[in-house]
Amino acid sequence: MFSIKKLNSNPILNFILIVLLINTSFSQNETLEVDYSSVLLDEIDDYGSFNFFDGKLITNGVKSVYSITIKDTIVDTEYFGYIDSSKFKFKNSFYKDPLRNQVIYYREKRGLERPKLIKDNYTIDWKLVDEYTSVLGFRCQKATCNFRGRSYEAFFTSELPYNDGPYKFDGLPGLILKVKSLDGALEIKATLVTNVEEDVPNNPYDGLEHTISFEDYKKLYKKYFNNMTGYRVDMDSEIFVPNRYIEFLIDE
Repeated sequence: MFSIKKLNSNPILNFILIVLLINTSFSQNETLEVDYSSVLLDEIDDYGSFNFFDGKLITNGVKSVYSITIKDTIVDTEYFGYIDSSKFKFKNSFYKDPLRNQVIYYREKRGLERPKLIKDNYTIDWKLVDEYTSVLGFRCQKATCNFRGRSYEAFFTSELPYNDGPYKFDGLPGLILKVKSLDGALEIKATLVTNVEEDVPNNPYDGLEHTISFEDYKKLYKKYFNNMTGYRVDMDSEIFVPNRYIEFLIDE
């Protein structure tokens, strides 16, 4: 932030000084570190999925990285039964350019012949709602959208003027602190916001070739889905493969 102790007597020079100070302030945004708790439990039908993640967003408003790791969770679900996520080992990082609505991330082999990098360009058509709440002490406004198979409501705060948020949720005039799907399958909520001195880590995938688009990945996953769901060891067995995680991978 900035402060003005004494202004010049010339009003035009004062105006120029204030504009320069404001531009300098917002061109040198501090780096924020935001911790999120994430639950995906989609039991709507046989083709849902589950994940329990701890997420961490490091952002300066221009570039960011969102990293996720499995959260130790024990829960008894209606469809999946008893889940002990401590048995799973998984982590991934999403390197984001929120100003260009672009993210690059590493995708494990499932649905692919080999692991690949996915470069995803996306736009979320948010609708602002005149409704407010408090998250971690920040005044947040509600916004809604439909994004890749699900309807969402999100709460963002303009008190943190970063066009960013968890996972691929960004594009609002402030930092997104909470996201919830209206089908009840997904909820992501910030648990801590802190300033850090370190810069956002560089994207190790930047400039690498052999990336595929999200749409091309969906085509590969559809082949995998059809092959696996059509495969049976015997007449009494059937393999269930998700057709969606956070995003729907098989269009309905």
